[in-house]
Amino acid sequence: MEEQHYSYCMASEMSMIETKVNRSRFIGVVFPVETQKQVAEALADLKKSNKNAKHIAYAYLLGENYSIAKSSDDGEPEGSAGNPIYQALREKHMTNTLVAVVRYFGGIELGKSRLTRVYAETASHALDNAKKIMMVYCNIFEIKVSYNHFAALSKMITEKGFEILERNFDESMPMIKCAIPMDTSEEVLMDIRIRFKEGTHMTKVGAKYYKSEF
Repeated sequence: MEEQHYSYCMASEMSMIETKVNRSRFIGVVFPVETQKQVAEALADLKKSNKNAKHIAYAYLLGENYSIAKSSDDGEPEGSAGNPIYQALREKHMTNTLVAVVRYFGGIELGKSRLTRVYAETASHALDNAKKIMMVYCNIFEIKVSYNHFAALSKMITEKGFEILERNFDESMPMIKCAIPMDTSEEVLMDIRIRFKEGTHMTKVGAKYYKSEF
């Protein structure tokens, strides 16, 4: 059975927001991460730069299929911090992303239900504020056409928003190597066949994820 690959969203760079509730400071921090080692390094840096914080709760998801997940309340009442942060990640359909909420305690207890709401809102707002990229699984094709059709093919691929990886004029027929999202590959190849008819040669040479910023 062919392995399934899905597009997914992730943070593209670290970002931060801050809010105050009853004199407590809540700082939501978002990190792009791809491994548990990167998670550990990000949390270590965060703890080092927030030595006086009372709590640093967090959650993360890794993998295109959301296969690795973990959350921590870091001393807050059970289920009041890590889980709402995790739920915010799932609601935004984001993976390869770590969200931490740093709390500087202001001396006033909030109660578990309100505390849970504050952590959820801080995480959600931090994710909304973060720059994101969509990782799209693409098939990579080498497409050869006549010199007469080369400019039109280049324009067609560019207008569709697909990434051109290489242009090669050194062969008997000029070649364009491009990345086409897997779920539209067959339709696009059919369009090319119909438009350029005979003399068009298309070869799949690989597949991988590519970034699509939004």
